[in-house]
Amino acid sequence: METKFIIFEYGVMSSKYSVKAENKLTAYVTMCLHYQQNNHMIALYEPKEIVKDDAWMCITGQVKDRLDEIFGGENGFDKYVESHIKEIRACYKTIKQLV
Repeated sequence: METKFIIFEYGVMSSKYSVKAENKLTAYVTMCLHYQQNNHMIALYEPKEIVKDDAWMCITGQVKDRLDEIFGGENGFDKYVESHIKEIRACYKTIKQLV
């Protein structure tokens, strides 16, 4: 059975990237790993029907609670990372700079 991938677009400031993932959570972790200490500045662009309610951009850098909320509760982000390493690594390899 062929796996369906979704293309997500995101960026910080004037940069814009795309990433292919099976689901939004894998894409979001990959985005955060890509931007590391600046993950609080990530803007989500596409696909709008998936990312429209998931913004976590925060000028103060305090995004842990918001990410945990998106990932299903307390320590949800960390738990997801620990249990989906293989998928996240594969997703990271698909990062493509658009702008």
